[in-house]
Amino acid sequence: MKKPHAHSRIMIVVLLFCAATAFAGTKSGEGFSTSDVHYEEVQMEFVGICICPRPPPVFYEEGEVWRYWEPFLVIDTVSDAYYSPYNGDYTEDSSLTDLDGKNNSADGANSTNESTFAQAHGYLLQLMYGPCSRHDYGFWKTESDSMWQSDELSAVITPEASMYANVAMQMDCMLDATATNLGAPLDVMPWCIGSSGSSYPMTGHVDNDNIVQANNTVASRLIYKLNRLFMICDPAMSLCGCMYTPVWVKSHYKMHVVRPGDRSPAWPMGVSSKFYEANLNPAYPPYKGEKGSSDEFMWVVYRQQICCTCCDS
Repeated sequence: MKKPHAHSRIMIVVLLFCAATAFAGTKSGEGFSTSDVHYEEVQMEFVGICICPRPPPVFYEEGEVWRYWEPFLVIDTVSDAYYSPYNGDYTEDSSLTDLDGKNNSADGANSTNESTFAQAHGYLLQLMYGPCSRHDYGFWKTESDSMWQSDELSAVITPEASMYANVAMQMDCMLDATATNLGAPLDVMPWCIGSSGSSYPMTGHVDNDNIVQANNTVASRLIYKLNRLFMICDPAMSLCGCMYTPVWVKSHYKMHVVRPGDRSPAWPMGVSSKFYEANLNPAYPPYKGEKGSSDEFMWVVYRQQICCTCCDS
């Protein structure tokens, strides 16, 4: 039997290396299921009796006031464009785009003092049926959103961002971070997301090399952006209907991470990742959490529901 030449052996090694590299670079995980929703977070509570105005000849109706946390939104924040932890797979061919994120666990020491960038997907879903009505459904994918890629373009829908782009305003966020980690986010500071930093720019760029915290920031910004675009409304603002809040009321939302690992409980927007990041996003081979690939996150978001059951439509 004829032995292969040296250059042939080298070629075989190179091909095997490339194949292994391609395999290692393929992301995968468990897709979303209703078991990812922690229904103990709902905390259903009867508050009392209410009256809401109605058109004549009825004029008013009476109902019951219920308060609870509604799971209503699932968010992906990903380093690989078009990868969706929600689906556990790629939704499009990511090799045909330059929209991938920046600063992955595999970067190792080279990721220190870098900023982070992530794409995000929002799935507005009916995850439970309660006494209050559901008003908003839809899907948002930032790979198709040019404003998400550019801090400058994002100013089109956030002209107020320049007001907060100074040291004094950003230093104020330290107060919000303290309050958030104590469980009471400061709604009077909508430009702050607790320990996650600034709400602006409303893009995937975050000046933080802590990958878990930075992805928390990205998920929080997407919630704010969906408010700004009137894709979601806030049912905790009025007993008799869901109100649109282009400036979000962040205390009305909380979330927990379910990929690459499932952690509980749900925390206020921008709580420090130190509370839940242990063993969540392994920074060593094979870069896999319990339920998915490292650097590819999925979050279940809950919002405060307070309604008068007679007429909150």
